[in-house]
Amino acid sequence: MTYRRFLQVFVVPPILALAAVLAIQRRLTRRVGLAVGATSAIAVLYTGPWDSLIIRKGVWSYPPGRVLGPTIGKVPIEEYAFFVLQVLLTGLLTRLLNRRDR
Repeated sequence: MTYRRFLQVFVVPPILALAAVLAIQRRLTRRVGLAVGATSAIAVLYTGPWDSLIIRKGVWSYPPGRVLGPTIGKVPIEEYAFFVLQVLLTGLLTRLLNRRDR
């Protein structure tokens, strides 16, 4: 399975489901978007260089046939997508489970 397919099968569907539920409940706010966006930026800025370092050192690798090819600092673009999608998934789930705003 390619990294892109993994994201499509296991990460994107729960994000879409959570977003739909929160949209129906009218709980997707600008504040949620800003929080997820800021946290995504932190995740990318912190994790990207670290992943690039461990890839250069040979600790971590991605099989060429499993990723699209383009990289940013040795890190496949799918990995950056994963950083952002995981923050989105966690943020939406937290919003759904947070009962203080109900």
